[in-house]
Amino acid sequence: MKKIPIGYSDFKEILSNPNFLYVDKTGLIEEFLEDQIKILLITRPRRFGKTLNLSTLRYFFDKENASENRKLFEGLGVSKNQDAMAEQGKRPVIYLSFKDCKANDWLKTEEMIHVLLRSLTLEHLPALKNVEPKLLQPILVVSESQGNFADLCSLLLNLTRAYTSIGSSPLVLIDEYDVPLQSAWTGGYWDEAVTFFRNFFSAGFKDNPYLWRGVISGCLRVARESMFTGMNNLKVCGVSATDYSKHFGFTVPEVKQLIQDYSLEPIEAQIESWYNGYIFGETEIYNPWSILNLIEQKGAFRPYWMNTSGNDLVKEILGSSGVDAKKDLEDLMAGRSITVSLQEQVVFQEIENTPANLWNFLYFTGYLKAINIEVPPTVPKALVHLKIPNSEVTQIFDDSVQYWFAQKKSLSLLQNLRNCLRDGDEEEFSLIMQKLVLDSLSYFDATGNEPEKFYHGLVLGLIVSFSDTWHIRSNRESGMGRCDILMTPKNPDHFGVVMELKTHHPTLEADLKATASRAMAQIEKKQYEQELKSQGATKIMKIGIGFLGKQVEIISQKSEG
Repeated sequence: MKKIPIGYSDFKEILSNPNFLYVDKTGLIEEFLEDQIKILLITRPRRFGKTLNLSTLRYFFDKENASENRKLFEGLGVSKNQDAMAEQGKRPVIYLSFKDCKANDWLKTEEMIHVLLRSLTLEHLPALKNVEPKLLQPILVVSESQGNFADLCSLLLNLTRAYTSIGSSPLVLIDEYDVPLQSAWTGGYWDEAVTFFRNFFSAGFKDNPYLWRGVISGCLRVARESMFTGMNNLKVCGVSATDYSKHFGFTVPEVKQLIQDYSLEPIEAQIESWYNGYIFGETEIYNPWSILNLIEQKGAFRPYWMNTSGNDLVKEILGSSGVDAKKDLEDLMAGRSITVSLQEQVVFQEIENTPANLWNFLYFTGYLKAINIEVPPTVPKALVHLKIPNSEVTQIFDDSVQYWFAQKKSLSLLQNLRNCLRDGDEEEFSLIMQKLVLDSLSYFDATGNEPEKFYHGLVLGLIVSFSDTWHIRSNRESGMGRCDILMTPKNPDHFGVVMELKTHHPTLEADLKATASRAMAQIEKKQYEQELKSQGATKIMKIGIGFLGKQVEIISQKSEG
């Protein structure tokens, strides 16, 4: 049985060990050679094989150690393609990864970039010993840590020119290009980082006559206006593109073969539920990192992908999002889809401005999947229908909601609330809800003027914390200041619950008690009690809640039998 190479992303290191499993992705090489585009930008979520695939391209095309590297591809898919193999070992390859260039300020990040580029020059200088001095000079300057801003920005141009002067034009591979940019966004030095990288990529890729081809990889496509100004020779293949869709992540046939090889047939359905669900272009994809870890751990189901990152950024963005985004999140966590305009370019500064920006960001980073994409002329503007892809990612959203309540030490209150609702304890429910509002309202609604934000935060808390006890459904009327929650018990011995939450309107109600009374009247009008009974509930608790800032009034009634 082949060993699982967890933590290995170097193609040569994996293929040189006959005991390591390798899922053949060399079809990427064939598609790349058939594609005539000059510059290719491929974006995929983290841990979906970007680094390994760039490493595969590197060892295939590199002139250095070409005959030795050729052996690595024996028996793989690309070895059967004579036209492709004729290109093996024919190019100088310049490979660069920005994965470690991240810090909390620009000076530290800039220093890391200096060290990285100096290391790159030292790696290539031996192969450039026959280059004439005037072409070599700007490269030597960087190698001696003497390079200024212009020298660093022009390094790719100068390296490609030097190589072309003595032979073939090179292939340039850049991995994790967006890591410093994400760090710059969170660290507050966006302008400095973008200024450098815009010049660096422009000099290296835009109209560079010494470049054979280039491949850039990352998680996100940063807006062309920020990074790739004027690069008309750039082709972008993100998660919605059909090109290159089979090469990042594991396809369904590949996973079925792994399940068979490692005797995991008894848990095949759970594997699909936990780790499948991604759709790149029109290809159904499994999370490769999670599948490999599952095999290595002999079938133990854990959120492996989730554990590769703290997901703190996602928690914070979701927590600070507005009412509309919270409503969308309710739908997503209830297993429904949401529909937003498709925005394939990310403007970091605008991610939190609209729900569409937020959900596109989470789509491209692997937290959501597209179940359908509508494009013109069917619709005026491209639309994407999004869902949470699988059980593993659902846990990330669950953790995010629990994190919001934990920030205000309200998680235990939610758990106590469960017991009150389950047992129909009206008095205790009222006390706990009062406390929950005092503790948590400010987190969801810092101004105190938009209690709807708390309503939806509460609904999400109920969905995450109580979905093992009740089927939970919420209806809301945007702008009307009301929301109702219907909780159908999974155990008929537990209470079914209907809650109506209303904002106090002084022109409609004399006091907060009148607001709660109107909420209760709404419950009767909608006949929610009958709906719960039709679904098997025999014990029902009806709760009308009126809000005014942090003041809350609760009226409840319960019936049994």
